[in-house]
Amino acid sequence: MKTVKEMSQLSGISVRTLHYYDEINLLTPSFIAENGYRYYDNEAFEKLQEILLFRELDFPLKDIQQLLDVTEINRQQVLRDHITLLELKR
Repeated sequence: MKTVKEMSQLSGISVRTLHYYDEINLLTPSFIAENGYRYYDNEAFEKLQEILLFRELDFPLKDIQQLLDVTEINRQQVLRDHITLLELKR
C-alpha cells in the first residue's frame, strides 16, 4: 500500500490532485484508515497511470471517467480516434 505522498512522488502529480480525483470519484483510495489517511494499492496505481496517459492526450476528466468504464477493445478504438484527431490538429 502506498500513501498519498508516495503516490504523488511516484507519479509526479500533487497530493491535492489526488485528493481532487478522489472527490470526483475518478481515483478513489483502496483503503482509508481511521485517521483519514488514504492508501492506494498497485491496482489503483495502474489506474492512475492510465488517467495520466489520457490527460497527456488532452482528454477531459469527465471523458476519462467514461473511458475507464469501457472495455479494453473500445478504449483502444477511442485512443486511436483521439490520436488521429490530435494529429489533424497539429
